Amino acid sequence: MIRRVPAADVQLFDRAARRFGAAAGGGQAFLGSPGALAFVASHGAEIVGWCWGYHLIRPDTSSMLYLHRLEVAQERRRLGIGRALLHAFMSAGVQAGAARMFLATGEANAPARALYESLGGGLAAQGPTVNYWFLLNPDATASARPVSGPKAVQTSVCKALLLTGVAGVGKSTVADAVGRVLTEAGHVTAVVDTDMLAQFGPPPNVSPPGGRFYDELKCVNLASVWANFRAAGARFVIAAAVIDSVAQRERYAESLAGCDVRLVRLIADVDTVRNRLRQRDTGPKLEQHLRALDEHGSIPTEALVDDFTVTNDRTPDEVATEILVRARWMDQVN
Repeated sequence: MIRRVPAADVQLFDRAARRFGAAAGGGQAFLGSPGALAFVASHGAEIVGWCWGYHLIRPDTSSMLYLHRLEVAQERRRLGIGRALLHAFMSAGVQAGAARMFLATGEANAPARALYESLGGGLAAQGPTVNYWFLLNPDATASARPVSGPKAVQTSVCKALLLTGVAGVGKSTVADAVGRVLTEAGHVTAVVDTDMLAQFGPPPNVSPPGGRFYDELKCVNLASVWANFRAAGARFVIAAAVIDSVAQRERYAESLAGCDVRLVRLIADVDTVRNRLRQRDTGPKLEQHLRALDEHGSIPTEALVDDFTVTNDRTPDEVATEILVRARWMDQVN
């Protein structure tokens, strides 16, 4: 979860400072200073990342952002947290009227440099430190691919809806219904069943930590598919996926570059889900899903993963309408 640190929440800022070895106790002075910007990434009660800097007014009345510090806990890296923090910082700058952003990092800090270059940072200087300039453009979205030279860094203008839940709860059917409602309202909309992005096997011997080979394959392919949809004019994307942790949510959000992402969990009573599974699956696949359904009650879902929960106990169009209302997307339809 990424959140901006308000001026009144000195305690949160100082907690983040202590978490990352910075001098604590200066939160009140920093947050009260003109143009101060700070964001914190959290996983439950744990702070896992932060960034801070300034919105600076120039003599010609234009303004720019300066990012002074961006850090993610060692054990939480490569999950998209740094990218999410950077996007939040840039978006706040755009809203404040900034046209450019500047930052510096160590020349040998390869992970940081890869992140900054993937988001459009143009290399400005070399030496013990290297400097990056970013152009902030409110009308477009950041490229997910590494680039060289100055490029426009873009803020979110697209909307993504992730529908999650156990197998058989109706994710794909409801995703189709949401896509249909948006399409009929004249919006260019993509619908993706992420299971179709990982029809691959057997998995290789070397897979991502935790054995989540298929999850990672879905995310990598989703990033490519979304890039193609977006290039074709899509501004909405609805994706069905199984997401039970903050890390999974962040990884999927990273795949949907330039999107404001909402995650909705569909639920239904166990007997309804069993009946739906029996209507669509047979043989070993059915048995596997039924076993997973029986075990799911003992597998905790991390707090703060979902934005909200919807019971799938009506027609797909009725459920789709509730989702659009609660996601505050109905103004896009009416």
